[in-house]
Amino acid sequence: MSGTSEIRSPLVRLALYYGLLSLVVWLILRFIPAIPALLLRVHEVPTARSFSEGAGGAPILSQGEWVVVTLIAMLTAIALAFPVAWVYMFTKRRGGYDQSVVQTVIILPMTVAGTVVLVRNSLALAFALAAVIAAVRFRNTLKDTKDAVYIFMALAIGVAAGVVVPGVAGVMSLVFNVVVLLLWASNVGNIYADRLGGERAARLGPQLDAAADEKAKKRFNGAVLVRAARLAPAQRAAEALLEERTKRWKLAGVGEGTMGMQTLEYLVRVKDESLAAALIDAIKDRGAPDIISAEFRSLRGLDQWDSG
Repeated sequence: MSGTSEIRSPLVRLALYYGLLSLVVWLILRFIPAIPALLLRVHEVPTARSFSEGAGGAPILSQGEWVVVTLIAMLTAIALAFPVAWVYMFTKRRGGYDQSVVQTVIILPMTVAGTVVLVRNSLALAFALAAVIAAVRFRNTLKDTKDAVYIFMALAIGVAAGVVVPGVAGVMSLVFNVVVLLLWASNVGNIYADRLGGERAARLGPQLDAAADEKAKKRFNGAVLVRAARLAPAQRAAEALLEERTKRWKLAGVGEGTMGMQTLEYLVRVKDESLAAALIDAIKDRGAPDIISAEFRSLRGLDQWDSG
């Protein structure tokens, strides 16, 4: 039930946003008929004559009209990029998102749209722009390679808006966001479900959500699971070691196991995950025979150490 409500809320927000955006567009087209007429004229512009004179010697579009077209393209790109940025932040809220990616997803489509309006019908301008970009080189390393998908989506929206096909840009934005949310809600590639298991991820989820807004230096990066034959002495031994060897820890819950055993579930932040194996061995040694087994599960990678 909670999973259904978890996906229902963002989908409802997206529906409201796209619905309101569609209403605004309809009102503009309905009460300002000059805009759809202008966009139709843009598509009739011959190649290589965007800013030149037409066959009869008169300008195809005035400078003022090109300003309006550019403004429409850039506003379209911004409006359709905002929900993409929001979906990125929403689905990344547990592991933390990159602020630079959020801002890039919003700004890049606008920049691309304005640029495409400039070069769309001029081969010379396109080559000149490519030469400038080649001269002004820049590099940026993404923390998560999957973030590149959002950048590509931002580029696609910008190009579609720049060639004045807002319907195509809108469909791309809508379908992309819905698919990403559905994949996220169904735990396809969800690091918490993959590493902790469905039921345990559901229990620890609220704890992770509560810590999602904390600074990266304080965020939990692992889970320690301690299976205990006797709960109280096992808990004392485990927590004494967690206090000594982790930067931060928190008891997230106690799960019921088989044969009367219980599992202590801790969220932890370790300085170096390569030291997790030593931590697990120490917990088992100090807590024996009350601790039956212990394991560390990374919330960053797929590595897992198990002493059980």
